[in-house]
Amino acid sequence: MLNVYTDRKFIEKHPEGEKFPLVYALLFDDRNEFPDVKNYYQLVNSIDEATIAFLPFSWNYYLNKNLQAEAERFIDECHAKYLKVLTYISGDQGVMPTNKEVYVFRNSGYKSKKLPNQISFPAFFKDPLEHYIEKENHQVRVKSPKPVIGFVGQATPNLLKAGKDIGLIIYRNLKFHLGKTRLEPQQWFAAPFMRYKYLKRLEKNSKIKTNIIYRERYRAGVRKNRSVDKTTYEFYENINDSDYIFNLRGAGNFSVRFYQTLAMGRIPVLIDTDCLLPLEGIIDWTKHCIRIPQGKEHEMEARLLDFHENLTQEKFEEIQQANRKLWEEYLTLTTFFARIHDLIKKDKL
Repeated sequence: MLNVYTDRKFIEKHPEGEKFPLVYALLFDDRNEFPDVKNYYQLVNSIDEATIAFLPFSWNYYLNKNLQAEAERFIDECHAKYLKVLTYISGDQGVMPTNKEVYVFRNSGYKSKKLPNQISFPAFFKDPLEHYIEKENHQVRVKSPKPVIGFVGQATPNLLKAGKDIGLIIYRNLKFHLGKTRLEPQQWFAAPFMRYKYLKRLEKNSKIKTNIIYRERYRAGVRKNRSVDKTTYEFYENINDSDYIFNLRGAGNFSVRFYQTLAMGRIPVLIDTDCLLPLEGIIDWTKHCIRIPQGKEHEMEARLLDFHENLTQEKFEEIQQANRKLWEEYLTLTTFFARIHDLIKKDKL
């Protein structure tokens, strides 16, 4: 058990701030979604009782609201007591923390630009086998001669949209260099256009069976809860009916779909755009996905076919089961921070 200290007075003063996910689970879990978190962490009121500290809100909030002095005050207070401080960056585009002596958790970012104390963490979401796909309808798939690769999402050949996407990135990058924004520069990348390009290549390969639903807009452009649920059911049904799922980054350099694929016990095919994956020193990701390195995208179809053809039925089933188990034991909010708890206790963080 780790005793956690955070700035509760600051939280009360700024209730709208985007909270560190673990702080949210400890303080605001009104629906009791994360009861097991308290087996690993407990909040304490006094800094003198603490073994670890969490900056309560994302760095984005402190910097956007010009409250970085408050963040620094809290960090200095904790460092004076020799406490490690864990912090969080939210959103597709990151911001640079003003303090480099803290641990930084974030979903996105580039591996080549990783900060010394930066820790990648997964996207967190509801268990699809409890909320969207009935367990009796979810079976380990039987290996067929052709690999079945699925995808549902925004993928379009619209060059005007691609131009707008890249133009927006250039505009934001320019604002950063002019000191007009704190959002970090991004690579020029039109995700929907690139997805369409790769998916069409897969469709043209006669040795691959595709299960693809193209959408012009994110979630087919829907906004109301009932419609969002409908598109989410369709999304998970597509994963359920596929062996492999195509994954390529969105606006940020990470893929929520990657973790959703693992949660469904299917195999991600990841176009690796200099991505950071969680717990890389602990998880051997080569056993759980097909990772196409940047610069090797032209080998996508060959790597998929080689991977599939060299699997026995037994091994194919083992990977599916291992991927679901990996998500359950390492990549939910509770289990991920249980692993972080263990690393802190062993002084390996």
